[in-house]
Amino acid sequence: MSGRQDGRRKPSVKEIAELTGFSPATVSLVLNNKGAFSEETKQAIRQTFAELSHDRAIAEGKRFIRLLIEENTALFEADPYNSEIVRAIEGECRRLGFEVVLTFVRENNDTSEWLDTMAGLILVGGGLITDELIEKLKQSGIPLVLVDNYTHRGDTLSVHSDHYGAGYLATAYLIERGHRRIGFLSGPAKYKPLVDRYAGYCAAMMEHGLPLAPEWIAPNKDRKYVKGYLEMKYLMELSERPSAVFAVSDRSAFGALQAMRDLGLELETDVEMIGCDNIAGDQEVSRLIPTVHIPRAEVGQMAVRFLVEAIKGNALIGQVVIPGKLVGPTE
Repeated sequence: MSGRQDGRRKPSVKEIAELTGFSPATVSLVLNNKGAFSEETKQAIRQTFAELSHDRAIAEGKRFIRLLIEENTALFEADPYNSEIVRAIEGECRRLGFEVVLTFVRENNDTSEWLDTMAGLILVGGGLITDELIEKLKQSGIPLVLVDNYTHRGDTLSVHSDHYGAGYLATAYLIERGHRRIGFLSGPAKYKPLVDRYAGYCAAMMEHGLPLAPEWIAPNKDRKYVKGYLEMKYLMELSERPSAVFAVSDRSAFGALQAMRDLGLELETDVEMIGCDNIAGDQEVSRLIPTVHIPRAEVGQMAVRFLVEAIKGNALIGQVVIPGKLVGPTE
């Protein structure tokens, strides 16, 4: 991790090891996304790397954009959804001559610490990034843009995929396949995209004259690593279970597939399913079931472009919505 890259010397493994107290081997493995370490260890090392990079970039007169994301949102290999957005933002910022400072939002943060030397702010996702926090940051006068989030007032620029449309597309696909009893695996209500996907599910069901049976809406368990597993077991153990299920995310679909295997059920024969996100990696489901592709990289890149325009004085408000598309298990 040392040496010169893009004209700037990166912090060395030795420097980070000295500051964090971890061994150089541990630091090297974490920075290269290898090895099995706790989230606390990984965050401490990555945060130190980011802070050292920030300090050096300040000395070199670089311009900065701070990227804020909820602390509980796992990044990198644990969450390909958000990591793809973050990589796209970082790449587009670098292309346009800005450095990114990654910061985790925690309870009771001192937001004033986020504003020094910043040209702009990008807020990714919801959870702890509430409307109240957004309004507080807006008072600073620093240009900001929301990614995969929005305010209900609609007075803050946001860029996100059409999650409502994704929910509608997924549900309509199952209806077109002849299903009438369609279950839904929900997600935490603190994330607006997941709520919007549920709204799309409801709209498709109502438009086609199908009942919104409360028992077919699986109560969210919000398990940290195996999402969708308990929710799918709940639906499959109903006396009149759904013939098809829309999982609010591919991570939920992945857990639901595990539950089906444990219950001895087969796809299409016993129940049909569709996911949403089209993520890759260990939790990829698009090889087995259809899913709705969410254009995460495009969302991240577009957010940076609009923020840079705001930094130049061409500020905008409202929502920029990018549609997704259905992809099948053979694509």
